[in-house]
Amino acid sequence: MTKICDVKLARGAVQRLFQPLREQVTMLKRHHSNISEECWSILEQAPAQWSEVDRAAFNEKEKILPLQNQEMQKIRVKIEGFREDVRSFRAEFLDRCPFGSENAVTGNYDKSYALINEYYQKTMEIRARAEQFNDLELLFDMAMSNYQPLNDCYNNLVLLKNLWDLIVMVRETFSAWYNVLWDKIDTEQMVATVRELSNQVVRAQKGLRAWPLYTWLQDEVKNMSAALPLVNELHSDTMRDRHWAQLMGVTKKTFEKGPEFSFRHLLELELHHFSDAVYDIVDQSVKEAKIEAKLEGIRRTWSKMTVDFDGSREDCPLLADLSEVLERLESDSLEMLSMTSQGRFIEFCKQTVDEWSEKLQTVDSVLQVWQKFQTNWCRLEPIFMQSDDIRSQLPEDSKRFELLDNSWKDLMMEASRSSLIVDICTADGRAQTLADITDALDTCERSLNDYLEQKKKAFPRFYFVANGALLDILSNGNKPLKVAEYLGDVFDGIRTLDFSPDPKLGRIACGHKAKDGEFVAWPSDPGNFVLEGPVEIYLAGLEAHIRLALREVLEQARTSAESWEVGDRPRETWLDDYCAQLSLLATQIIWTEETARAFEDMEAGSETAMRDYKRVNDDRIDKLIRRVQGESDKELRTKVITIITIDVHSRDVIESFVLQKVNEANDFRWGSQLRFYWTMYPPGSSLVSFTPPHQKTCLIKICDWATCYAYEYIGNVGRLVITPLTDRCYITLTQALNLCLGGAPAGPAGTGKTETTKDLSRALGLPIVVFNCSDQMTYQTTAQIFMGLAQVGAWGCFDEFNRISIEVLSVVSTQYKSVLDAIRINSKTFLFVDEELRLVKTCGAFITMCHGCHRHVLR
Repeated sequence: MTKICDVKLARGAVQRLFQPLREQVTMLKRHHSNISEECWSILEQAPAQWSEVDRAAFNEKEKILPLQNQEMQKIRVKIEGFREDVRSFRAEFLDRCPFGSENAVTGNYDKSYALINEYYQKTMEIRARAEQFNDLELLFDMAMSNYQPLNDCYNNLVLLKNLWDLIVMVRETFSAWYNVLWDKIDTEQMVATVRELSNQVVRAQKGLRAWPLYTWLQDEVKNMSAALPLVNELHSDTMRDRHWAQLMGVTKKTFEKGPEFSFRHLLELELHHFSDAVYDIVDQSVKEAKIEAKLEGIRRTWSKMTVDFDGSREDCPLLADLSEVLERLESDSLEMLSMTSQGRFIEFCKQTVDEWSEKLQTVDSVLQVWQKFQTNWCRLEPIFMQSDDIRSQLPEDSKRFELLDNSWKDLMMEASRSSLIVDICTADGRAQTLADITDALDTCERSLNDYLEQKKKAFPRFYFVANGALLDILSNGNKPLKVAEYLGDVFDGIRTLDFSPDPKLGRIACGHKAKDGEFVAWPSDPGNFVLEGPVEIYLAGLEAHIRLALREVLEQARTSAESWEVGDRPRETWLDDYCAQLSLLATQIIWTEETARAFEDMEAGSETAMRDYKRVNDDRIDKLIRRVQGESDKELRTKVITIITIDVHSRDVIESFVLQKVNEANDFRWGSQLRFYWTMYPPGSSLVSFTPPHQKTCLIKICDWATCYAYEYIGNVGRLVITPLTDRCYITLTQALNLCLGGAPAGPAGTGKTETTKDLSRALGLPIVVFNCSDQMTYQTTAQIFMGLAQVGAWGCFDEFNRISIEVLSVVSTQYKSVLDAIRINSKTFLFVDEELRLVKTCGAFITMCHGCHRHVLR
């Protein structure tokens, strides 16, 4: 049987040998290798010989087939019994081998390894019997039996051995950490080790992952992975005894955190079950530590914070610069406010937080009142204590100020004895004392403002003077020389007066000087002006006196201008006798009259009248140009250039009449120009005139709008070049006034919107005040502006009007509407903000806005 089996097993291998051997021998012969004929013959006969052997084996197998069948039946019975033994062994294997975690939990690793060794021996013995049965099956040509339970046992033993090796390594590693003291714990190294162990567990073979033992090992490593970050968190320097007490409450286990406190004690708390609570406790400790550090810093800073006093005044030390203190106070107050909103995180120090919050709030409120009072006191003290005029006008408030002044000085003397700002501000009664004297000071200031309001109504130009300058003017009202220093704030073009008749006291003035240096002597009529009485009264008289003087000078200039062409004073030298403003105005009056005369001549039949007059204009301009070319005096050059500027525009107008064949004086192209007429005040007219009715004045017309020249002195300031766009602006703005409306020149920045408005006001002799608007302007500010404009009769130009906040704009519209309504009904007085004011109808308001950045528009 063995031989027959050997032939069967070798059949395929031997048959596959013949062809390769034949190919090798053929290749050797091709390369002339010496192959004997005998060898070649054996190779050729080998396949036939092997076929004979195979046939003989088959024949022999046929002979013993009955005996073989009997023996195979016996073998099958034995194999079936062996299979039953394997199944029993498998059941015993699964029952007794250490697949559970009992030995791992108790640390009885030897028992587990003993069982593994025991069943390894048994498995190998049974595998040997299985191999014998497989050999018999092979010998008798039976189907090979596969003892899979036996293979499973062997594979399980290999995996089980590896798993227990991993368990021992993990448990021994963890056990080595148990006795590490709290201060010696290196969580970073532990975390790295556990991470490596976790990777090994994860990389374990798939066959063992369903075992409870593997699940237990996974849980062990996972629990340690979860516990170590918690241990690391608990190792924070911010943990205090109160936080460890919280941890005991969460885990419901007690321990003593003494010198023997070790890693084992932490693991016994089973922290992985309370990870969220542990993180909360540590997070709370960190936040509380930050709060504690900030609070301690604030307490230490403000316990030593000092304040400096300015001792320049012997009778009253004052608070020095507090900018650094206030900056630190604002920062620390925000910190305290942030702390108070931390809820449970400040419970451990709530009393201290509340204490210092209250202290800083007190310091803040006291310093704000203190600084404000000191600023106002420094401003009002010289007024109430040193101004005889104010003391006589406000006797009760002056006495009240004396009382609060004494209280203030006592308070400052007492406060200056200490340098610690918290002690100073939290002293008993300090806040109340400041509140009392602040109320008294506010009362004095309100009385002073009411007094100033009366002065402003008496002389409305005071509305455009700063309160500080106004108080200085009022306190020096009986000293005209001192008041003259502020004339530039009251009159835009005047710097001072000529006090040569009374240089010592300055009670008599005979002329005025411009800011640019031009001097205007007042003619005998109206003559000198005496500055006597209340300052607001003689300033109002001075305003009227200057207007009368300018009108008188204008009349003289107008009269002498008639002899330009025939007298000994041609225009280029005639202008030396008069100031720039009136030289130009007289020139414009003459131009208007001569143009009107040219129209009359044309209507009478002279076709060349306008062309002839154009040549006269050219000749006059040429003479002025020659004069300015040889002139070195700066003031005179400015005057001549100003006249040339306007003359060129006048010449261009006449030239356009010639080219366009304008023949009638009622043509719109002539009516749309500013025309100046020297005439009597129109009877029955409602125009505002500052000239006595029996005297002539300058009447200005453009289109269907007319006004009287206002004689506001502007100085030798020059004029803008007049372009066609300027002409259209003049028409638009004057028509706005004609309709009792305001004007709003529009265009990009720097194109001359404001300057064009100012130039028109100068042409009309009207005062104009320019205001740079901002979001800081309030409705009270604008009310003061409109009160001044309405009573002075001045123009107001509001630059960057769109910068005013939208809340104020609605009030501004109402305020200006009340002014316009009064103008429409030709009223001399009107009600404005519950006060009755007089109205000068020449007033007007104009706004400019940067093109493309309109934030809001007043409609």
